[in-house]
Amino acid sequence: MELLQLKYFCETAKTQNLSETARKYNVPPSNISRAIKRLEAELDCEFFDHLSNKIFLNEQGKLFYEKVLAALTLLDD
Repeated sequence: MELLQLKYFCETAKTQNLSETARKYNVPPSNISRAIKRLEAELDCEFFDHLSNKIFLNEQGKLFYEKVLAALTLLDD
C-alpha cells in the first residue's frame, strides 16, 4: 500500500470520478484506475460499484474512506 494510492482513493471517493482525480494529479485516468485496483486487490475488497461509465462508493468504500481521510489529515498536520 502506497501513500499515493490512498490519496488517489480519497480524491476519487470524494468526486466519484476517475477523470477528475486524474486531472487533479495530472496523470491519465488509467493510472488512477490501476492504483485503486491494486489497492483493492491488496486489501481483498472492492470500494466502488460500477454502473455503465460511473462509479459509486459502496459501503466498504465509505468505511475505508473515513479511516484513510482521518489518517491523511493527521499526516498533513
